[in-house]
Amino acid sequence: MKTKIPNKIFLFLIIIIIISSNIVLAEERDDGYYTIKDKETDEKIFATARYVHIGDEYLNEDNKLYRITEIKEDIGYAELIEVIDLKKYLPVTKNENDIEVLAAKNKKISVYHTHGAESYVPTDGAESIDSGGGIIQVGKTFCETLREKNIEVIHSTETHIPHDNAAYMRSRRTAKELLQKGVDAQFDVHRDAIPPEEYTATVNGEKVAQTRLVVGRQNPNKSANDNFAKQLKSVGDRLYPGLIKGIFYAKGSYNQDMAPRTILVEIGTHENDRPMAERGASLFANVVTKTVYGEDELKSSGPMGTGEPIKGETSAFLKAIVWIVLLTALGVGGYMIITGKSWADIKDRLSKFVNKEFADLFNNREKGDKE
Repeated sequence: MKTKIPNKIFLFLIIIIIISSNIVLAEERDDGYYTIKDKETDEKIFATARYVHIGDEYLNEDNKLYRITEIKEDIGYAELIEVIDLKKYLPVTKNENDIEVLAAKNKKISVYHTHGAESYVPTDGAESIDSGGGIIQVGKTFCETLREKNIEVIHSTETHIPHDNAAYMRSRRTAKELLQKGVDAQFDVHRDAIPPEEYTATVNGEKVAQTRLVVGRQNPNKSANDNFAKQLKSVGDRLYPGLIKGIFYAKGSYNQDMAPRTILVEIGTHENDRPMAERGASLFANVVTKTVYGEDELKSSGPMGTGEPIKGETSAFLKAIVWIVLLTALGVGGYMIITGKSWADIKDRLSKFVNKEFADLFNNREKGDKE
C-alpha cells in the first residue's frame, strides 16, 4: 500500500530543496589566492582568496565591469564588459554632503559573521581564533558607528566555527533569526586573505583597510542586492573615494537568497592590522547610514524596505518572487509526473493541488489583512 504524503509537505520539501541548492559549500581556499588579469592587457584587475569561477564578475574601483572567462591554476582572465555610471544610484538629499540620519522610525540593521574566527595577524597574533577573532571587534566598531547615528543594531557574535565548507549552512540559522527582527538591511562581515597592500588606502588623510562587497550570483535576490551594492559603492565613492575597492559577483548565494539588502562585506585582509580595519569599518558605517536612511526626509524605514525602496529594488524583488514560484511549480509538476499513473491522473492531481493550495494562500492572506 502506498503512503500518501500531504500536498503541503510536498511544497515544503520542494522549497527546502530550492533553498539548499543556493547554499555555498566551498567559497574560500585553504591557502593561497587568485589573481585576476585583463585578458587583453594582462594587467591585474583584482585578487581574492575566494574561489573564482568562469562567469563570475567584478566591478572595480573605477566602475569597470569585468567577466571571468578563463582560469589557469591561480590566475584568472577576464574581459571588460562595460563601464557603469554609478551616479544614477546616488540618493538625493537637500545637502549631498550631509550623512546624518534623517527622521525615520524603527531604524534597524543586523550584523553577523559567518567566519567569526577570522583575525588580523599583526594585531591579534593569529589569522584565526576559535573563541572569537578580530573580525568580531571590527564588527563591533561598525555597529558602534551605526548606533551613533541613532540606528538600532543587532550584532551576533556567534563564530560558526569551524571555518569549513559548512560554515554558511551554520550561519544560515543566525541570518534567519536576525532577519525575523524586522531589519532594514543585513551585513555578513568578513576579512579577506590576500597581501595587505591589496586592501590598504589613504582616505581622509588616514590609512584604512578598504572594503569589498560580495554579491552571490545564484540567488533570486541577486538583482535587488546588486542594486543595493551599487548604491553603497556610489555613496562610498562620493563620501570617501577609495574606501570601497569593488563589488565581486561570485558563484553561490552567501545566504543572500533569504532577503533583499543582504550583503557580504570584506573589511581588510588577514595581514592588515585591526585598527586599520576598524577605521575602514567606521567609514563604511557612515556609507550604510547615508545609503539606507539618507535619501530624503520623507523616507521611512521598515523590514527589508517596507518604506521607500532603493532604486530598482521593487522590480528586482518581484522578479525574485516569480523565479521562486516557477521553480516550485516545476518541482511539484515533476514529482506528479514521476508518481502519476496516467496523464489524466496527473492533470487531476495538479488541478486539485493548485486549487487547494492557492485558495488556502489567499484565504490566509485575507484573514491576515482583516486582523
